[in-house]
Amino acid sequence: MKTLNVVEAKSKFSDYLSRAASGERFIIQRRGRQLAALIGVEELAQMERSRAMMRRLARALGQTPEVLDKIEQGNSHPAMAAFGLWADEDDLVEMSEAIRRNRDDQPPRPPIEL
Repeated sequence: MKTLNVVEAKSKFSDYLSRAASGERFIIQRRGRQLAALIGVEELAQMERSRAMMRRLARALGQTPEVLDKIEQGNSHPAMAAFGLWADEDDLVEMSEAIRRNRDDQPPRPPIEL
């Protein structure tokens, strides 16, 4: 995936448009900040199909449309899509509380150096 600044994207838009239609991907940025992506319409359609399939799967597993809407809007963590599986399991509430207590009792982890 190639990164382009706005000026370059504007000056060669037709070329980048043709290349995106052929399957290349581009990130467009301004002052080092990513603003948009240029992808082909087929790739966008595939992404939309995948999103719709994941939503149907989450609904089949018991998730509510309201929670899925919050996830899509960025107001909830994507892991919440699976929560519907365990919504009625009382023992999992106790287990999650035990995990939280255990995490709270742990000393801080040292920073990871890569």
